[in-house]
Amino acid sequence: MSFIFFFIIVVPIYLLLHEIGHGIGAVVTSKSDVHIFLGLANKHNKENFRIGRFRFHIRWAYIGFVYWDKSLDKRQSMYALAGGPVMSLLLAFLFGFLSFYVVEFRQFFGWSATYNLIQFIVTIIPVKYPQWMGAYGGLSSDGLQLVQTLRKSKIVV
Repeated sequence: MSFIFFFIIVVPIYLLLHEIGHGIGAVVTSKSDVHIFLGLANKHNKENFRIGRFRFHIRWAYIGFVYWDKSLDKRQSMYALAGGPVMSLLLAFLFGFLSFYVVEFRQFFGWSATYNLIQFIVTIIPVKYPQWMGAYGGLSSDGLQLVQTLRKSKIVV
């Protein structure tokens, strides 16, 4: 029962936090508005609310996307691209730490640490996602986008 709750309620929240991590990278380094989508990024997923320059388009889902102004320079793009995986990694460390010290919620924190670590790994590895991954099929991972941005900026990888 608790795993079902975790999967239905908590996983989409961690996915949203990953996307917010991207948004933080864009907002901190630029003047761009950031559109954060939980669910498909299409005309049916309307903006629900705003917080500063963050515009949230929320439909309960297991996929997420973030879009920012295309005028970001390479450095700003790199911060925005890295923000999601960094957020997932920070959450993995936080929940891993808490799982050792908060006995009452050890299982929940352990699952949270594991999920966020997996999300970090899956997004930071530079790959093009396979078609069987549904809405992500054919898209570049955060890691691949970072590598492509680094190559465009003539920084040796």
